[in-house]
Amino acid sequence: PSCAMSHLLANASAYLKPAAFVIAPHLGGAFGAIVTRNEIPVWYRRINKPPWTPPNWVFGPMWSFLYTSIGYSSWLIYKELGLQNKPMYLFGAQLALNWAWSPLFFGAHRVGLSVIDMVGMLGLAALCANEFRPVSQTAFRLMLPYLGWLSLALSINVYVWLNNDSKTLRGD
Repeated sequence: PSCAMSHLLANASAYLKPAAFVIAPHLGGAFGAIVTRNEIPVWYRRINKPPWTPPNWVFGPMWSFLYTSIGYSSWLIYKELGLQNKPMYLFGAQLALNWAWSPLFFGAHRVGLSVIDMVGMLGLAALCANEFRPVSQTAFRLMLPYLGWLSLALSINVYVWLNNDSKTLRGD
């Protein structure tokens, strides 16, 4: 037993580092979920949304999958290049914009600003995926569902911005 325990402790960092990279995107997502939770039954329910908007129950599982996917992809890049490099800077920048989106859209009802945030996020995520590609095909592929979802989210965000009056968007 003591041999197994010492082996486990010696190899703990082999599991802790990838886990930290996978968990990190979820932290901002959890904050966003707190902001979002109170706005769904009132403000979000009232605004005009496009017919292609997924049902509300899809968002939680989808974001859990996407945050796990992009977190693991960042781990694969970190293993090869470390933290101080263009792909990881792009990853961090797009993640910061991701974390800012829910407070802008749901918290502050700043839908126009959230569109700008989302355009930046999608652009940086695409650049990030492109930088991941030569380093790790797996990391690149793990970014693709995220890019698809961000594209859908941007289309919904723009529709909401263009098809609601300012009074509705403010929550008056």
